[in-house]
Amino acid sequence: MEFKEKLTEIQHLFGDLSTAIPEPTKAYMDLIEKVMKTGNIPVKYKELIFISLSLVQKCDWCVAYHLRIARESGVTEDELNEVAYIALLMGGTPALMESIKLKKYLDETR
Repeated sequence: MEFKEKLTEIQHLFGDLSTAIPEPTKAYMDLIEKVMKTGNIPVKYKELIFISLSLVQKCDWCVAYHLRIARESGVTEDELNEVAYIALLMGGTPALMESIKLKKYLDETR
């Protein structure tokens, strides 16, 4: 992953979207700002969650963005290693659990 390249691509995307469709882009950016502020969950922990989810979703841009903020928030390499294992566990298990819904849907359509 080209870390800086991914961050630049994110900046370009949101710059283009801000020009093309400013109102929804501003609303989205406002939501990001509100969610990322410290509330009951400190920013450091939010960033660990974001990274784990980004790994599961295989979003290189998300990983780059949240890794930058995580490091600024004091996240350690050991914590990132642990988050990688959380992503490993959750990336497999939810897909398997989705098959329960699939089976139910198939049963309902018979």
